[in-house]
Amino acid sequence: MVRNRFPENVRSFLFYGPPGTGKTLVVRSCVYETNSILFDLSPINIDRKYSGRKEEEKLVASVMVTAKEYQPSIIYIDECEKVFPAKKKGKKKKGGKKKTDPQNPSRIKKALGKWRTKFIDDKTRITIIGCTSEPEEGSKKEFKKFFDKTIYFPFPDYTTRRLMWKSFIEKYNGQLRSDFPLSTLAHISSGYSSGSIKKTCEKVLTEYRVKIQDYRPLTLQEFIGPLSLCSHTMQ
Repeated sequence: MVRNRFPENVRSFLFYGPPGTGKTLVVRSCVYETNSILFDLSPINIDRKYSGRKEEEKLVASVMVTAKEYQPSIIYIDECEKVFPAKKKGKKKKGGKKKTDPQNPSRIKKALGKWRTKFIDDKTRITIIGCTSEPEEGSKKEFKKFFDKTIYFPFPDYTTRRLMWKSFIEKYNGQLRSDFPLSTLAHISSGYSSGSIKKTCEKVLTEYRVKIQDYRPLTLQEFIGPLSLCSHTMQ
C-alpha cells in the first residue's frame, strides 16, 4: 500500500525534517494501516548488542528472513544518520569507534545493503523506512544509494498551526471562547513543530486548569510561556 502510491519501484524511504514534525507518527500509521509487522533496527535498540565477529550480519539476516516470512513488514531505522554517517574531515581522533565496535551503529550498514538487495524486490511486501532529524550528519551519498525515495517533513504552516492549536486544546478538554486570539497564537508559533504545540497544550491544560476554565477563561499568555520553553527553529 505504501509503495504502491509511487509510480517507480520504491523499496525504501527516508523521512527527514526537524524533531516533532510527525516522522515517527507516519511510520506508526503505515504499520497500522497496512497491518504490517514492525522491525526496529534503530541504533538505540542495537547499541552494545550483537557484539562479536559478523554478529551484525546475523542480526540483519534474521530480521530480513523473518520480515519476509511474516510480510507485510516494515523495517524501521530511527536516527539513521548514525547508520549512514558522513565522513568527518581531518584525521581520525584517538578512541574513535571502529566499524566492528558494538557501540557503532554504522556496523550494520554493509549487511543492510546486502540483504536488502537479496530479499526485497517488486513482489516482496517489505518496506524500509529511515528517519532523521539531522540529515546533515549523514552521508548524502549513502542516503541516495540506499533509500529510493526521500520525503521532507517541514514545520507546519500558518493554516495547519491554527488547526493544530484548536484540535489539541479541544483534545485536552480546553474551551475556546469566540474572542480567544487563536490566529495570534498560530502566528507566534511559526517555526515550532506540531510536537511542541501538543506539548504546550498538555502543560497548560492540567486537570485543575480545565476545572476552573468556566469562570476563568483561557488566555493567550498562558500558552506563550510553555511554548517559549520548547525548541524553536527560524524558517
